[in-house]
Amino acid sequence: MNLKAAIDGIKSKDETAFEFIYNSMSSSVYGIIMSIIKDRNKAEDIMQETYIKMIRSINSYNDKYNFKSWLLAIARNTALDHYRSMVKEDVIDIQESEYLFPTQKSEAEDNHLANYFLSLLDEDEREIVILFAMENFKHKDIAEIVGKPLGTVTWLYNKAMNKLKQASKEVKRWKKKIF
Repeated sequence: MNLKAAIDGIKSKDETAFEFIYNSMSSSVYGIIMSIIKDRNKAEDIMQETYIKMIRSINSYNDKYNFKSWLLAIARNTALDHYRSMVKEDVIDIQESEYLFPTQKSEAEDNHLANYFLSLLDEDEREIVILFAMENFKHKDIAEIVGKPLGTVTWLYNKAMNKLKQASKEVKRWKKKIF
């Protein structure tokens, strides 16, 4: 099944078409939601809500736009709505926070470094870097997803990369001192 056929299938309530779209795009949808929410349980709920919204508004989808960008915009907006309404909690669930209580040292170090680097970025920068580096979106598609002009997305990406380069140099200096 191709994407066009799957979109038409969803319009006619075909479960196989939904499964095709879900299986081909769920990791990207989950990734953008997690970049905002940072809670697995809530991300799964928001992911479910995203797909419900997609099904409800599939007839308003304009096929001159990239479907994946359209779906990720729904996911992003749904996650942002939840983020704004969430009450901050400082409860740590050991099962959900494997990166805090790791079973493997090297993986934990990688996770810790990745989290450290991402924590240096503001919300917009983090989202753009994740979409570019992990989801392989082009800046043009990212601009569409986040609802910002292409120039702003490019500027934010470059600003984020400069922050990460500086932080990387500092981490290397710090490691040399310790080891």
